[in-house]
Amino acid sequence: MKKILLVALLFISYNVANAQIDYGIKAGLNYNFADVKTTENLKPGNKAGFNVGAFLRVKIPIVGLYVQAEPTYTKLNVELTDPTGGSGTSNLGTNRFDLPVLLGWKMLGILRVYGGPVASWNLGSDVDWDDVDIVTEDNMSIGGQFGVGVELGPIMLDARYEGGVSHALKATGTSGGDIDFDNRGSQIILGIAYKF
Repeated sequence: MKKILLVALLFISYNVANAQIDYGIKAGLNYNFADVKTTENLKPGNKAGFNVGAFLRVKIPIVGLYVQAEPTYTKLNVELTDPTGGSGTSNLGTNRFDLPVLLGWKMLGILRVYGGPVASWNLGSDVDWDDVDIVTEDNMSIGGQFGVGVELGPIMLDARYEGGVSHALKATGTSGGDIDFDNRGSQIILGIAYKF
C-alpha cells in the first residue's frame, strides 16, 4: 500500500512540477438571447454587449488537458418594448463580474474545445426610464459555458455559448409601484485574447 501511495505522490508531483502556465488578456463581443419576464409584460429584444478580462491557464502535459480561469467584466444589453406602444422602447443594461472555470483539450496543435461552469455576480443594472432605479435582488448565479478556439501564436480566437445564468431584479420608481424582472439569458460570445 505504501508503494502505491509513493508512486501516486511521485506522479502527482511530477505533473505539478511540469505543469505549464499561460496567462493573458481577453476581450470580446456578446450577443444576448434574453428571456426577460416583467410584471409589465415588456417584450425583450436581443442586443450586443461586450466583455473584457484576463485568463490564467494551467496545462497538465501527460494528461493533455488544461484548466483555465477567466475573471471577466461583462456588459449585457436587452431592449424592452411595450407591446401596447405605451412606454415605447427602453434598454436594460446589466453589469456583471463573471468567473468561468473551463476544462479544455488542445488538439492538432491549434484547436481547442472546452467547457465548464461560470459563476456570475451582478454588479448593477439600469433601465433608461425617468425616475426609475434597478435594485438587484440576487447577486450571484451559476451557469455554464462551452466553446471552441483557435490559437495562432500568442493570439487566441474563441466562440462560445453560455446558458443558465439568471438574476432577479426589481425596479422602483417615484411614479408607481415596483416592477419585477426575471432576467434569464443565454449568449453567444466571440472573443480574442493575447497570451503573454
